[in-house]
Amino acid sequence: MSKFCPNCGNELANDGKFCTSCGATVGNVNNGNAAPVNVTVNTQSESNGMAVAGFVISLVSFFLCCGSLNWLSLIFSIVGLVQAKSKNGNGKGLAIAGIVISCIVMVLFILLMVTGMFASFAEEVSNI
Repeated sequence: MSKFCPNCGNELANDGKFCTSCGATVGNVNNGNAAPVNVTVNTQSESNGMAVAGFVISLVSFFLCCGSLNWLSLIFSIVGLVQAKSKNGNGKGLAIAGIVISCIVMVLFILLMVTGMFASFAEEVSNI
């Protein structure tokens, strides 16, 4: 005759003292050596919105705005990096990526401005 778990209704082995499905005690257990029941708790980590925003703005600035929003992405990314410490490192990678992309685009923007000014100056000198 088959036994069924009184807790979940799963079919039990004839000599089982615990349900293999839900871990409930079945029958009388009087030796005190109960099998441990492993419970997994899924906790969702809090997202780091500032790090995500800094990363996204740095990409948008690089591809669509020619670097004009880099100051904003740099600020968001730095704030996201600071917040990552209080959120167990969540968002640290995105914040660092946002800072790196922002710095690279700023350096490229400055180089383009400087070379453009030198080219303009050289053109004016040659026209004299």
